[in-house]
Amino acid sequence: MGGIFGSSGKTANPAGTVGSLVGAIGAAFSVVLWIYHFNPDSTLLGKYSHQLAAGGQMADQLGLLAVVFGAIAVVLGIAALSYPVLNALNLVRQYVPNPIGGS
Repeated sequence: MGGIFGSSGKTANPAGTVGSLVGAIGAAFSVVLWIYHFNPDSTLLGKYSHQLAAGGQMADQLGLLAVVFGAIAVVLGIAALSYPVLNALNLVRQYVPNPIGGS
């Protein structure tokens, strides 16, 4: 059985992948907030820059998004860490379907 769901013997950790992506997005939001904190005259976001520099609504929204994405990344990171730990303790078995068609 080939394709994306076929068994190649490799294991995947989708929670880890999604957690890493969400964490990177949250970190990017935080980096933008730090840039505007230390350099309020920055034009990184073009016409939206004045809304961040003045502590406007966009700064609050970006801060909230950074917190939410960070929290999601932490939760998914814990879930992602559970798979390798349980696998190392031999509590998880990989399902390999029978290629001959038996159950």
